[in-house]
Amino acid sequence: MGSATEVSTPPDVPTTESDSVTNEKGIVSKEGYAENIDVAESEPWDEVSTKKLLRKIDMALIPFLAFLYLLSFLDRTNIGNARLDTLEKDLGLDPRKLQYNDALGIFFPFYVAAEIPSNMAMKRFRPSIWIPSIMVAWGVCCTLMGIVTNYGGLLAARSALGIAEGGLFPGITY
Repeated sequence: MGSATEVSTPPDVPTTESDSVTNEKGIVSKEGYAENIDVAESEPWDEVSTKKLLRKIDMALIPFLAFLYLLSFLDRTNIGNARLDTLEKDLGLDPRKLQYNDALGIFFPFYVAAEIPSNMAMKRFRPSIWIPSIMVAWGVCCTLMGIVTNYGGLLAARSALGIAEGGLFPGITY
């Protein structure tokens, strides 16, 4: 390999941690290869510690994310409860025109269309920022759905709800 030279730095030059580790752990040859480096510094992943860490993260995140998904499902099905409580009469929907079914169906195209842009936004803004943001938008849409007074307003509110809620499931699985 060639002759080895001891690596040293002048005492008045500040060193970084990597410089001091190199100075203490090994000798660098002229070709730049390190010899006699202690292997304990680069140990492989400890499976037990990794499993503990993942379990700890899962125990903190999974209940909250499951609760969000439950709220999403309840919100999606909540319009059925509103129909039982005179939604059609209050908004003047005509049962023969299937306007209620239109209000149900308009949610899903917007929900599906919002999934991919939502994932792109989540990569840009981080999940810790994006998921709470869509949750706030979702809550605003749900709240404003309570002030709907006609069929057009119901369609607009359901469309906005689909857009706001569309990023939740892909965001949770991210």
